[in-house]
Amino acid sequence: MLRHALLLLALASCVLGARLPMRRLVHSGKWLGAAGGRIVGGQDAVPGQFPYQVSLQYVTWEFTLIECTGSLITPMRVLTAGHCCGATNTAVAGVVDLDGCEEAKQESKVLDQIYHPDFPVGYYGIYANDIAVFTLETAFTLNEYVQTIPLATAGSIPTVNSSAVGSAWGSSPDNLQWVELSIIDYETCRQLVDDLGVIGENFVVDTMVCTVPITDGVGLCSGDSGGPLVQDGALIGIAQWSNVESGKGGVPSGFNRVSAFIDFINAHI
Repeated sequence: MLRHALLLLALASCVLGARLPMRRLVHSGKWLGAAGGRIVGGQDAVPGQFPYQVSLQYVTWEFTLIECTGSLITPMRVLTAGHCCGATNTAVAGVVDLDGCEEAKQESKVLDQIYHPDFPVGYYGIYANDIAVFTLETAFTLNEYVQTIPLATAGSIPTVNSSAVGSAWGSSPDNLQWVELSIIDYETCRQLVDDLGVIGENFVVDTMVCTVPITDGVGLCSGDSGGPLVQDGALIGIAQWSNVESGKGGVPSGFNRVSAFIDFINAHI
């Protein structure tokens, strides 16, 4: 119950622009069709623009919950955030409108969820090693609308002030959104988090990559968990945390840096 209360509070603050501590991009836990957090100031994607994008959902005969976002790295493996492990049982690919009837839509059951051994799964908060590989029951068929995405080179560090693209549905089934973000360095990210008056110890570590909006009014929000950060056609980050004022200039968002986890990923694909 407490976790749900925190989630609802975070979603409300995102809409209202209230000031709250930094938070993890919690999975949405919202009814399919209900309003909720999503990329702030994003642009609508078109079919086939992000063919590696996967929606991770909890589906029953009664309802569908949008849990997280992920990236297809093999026809049977999805890379996402470790805090997305749990209820997800279905992966959806090939669409930009989750509430629509696009012919390119493909679905598969989630067979297994493997989170990093050093990630404290089940704890609420922002932690290092927040990464997981989901195995699908059946492989997706690769085509114009469903494709895998290459991983960043092991150990590589994104260039400061370079741009990258983030994309997610958030907790809303409306059209997939994308936004262009600017990379900042580790030390600057830690300082910005300190300047925001984060509660507790600074959680930014060097296995994260941080971004800030290129223009005010764009950024990540609740429900964007596990979403990809892509640069030059490669997956460089997995959405992990943001601030309720993430659409404002100088306010960072954090991603797990994919290049720091290549050994873990390769061991489970």
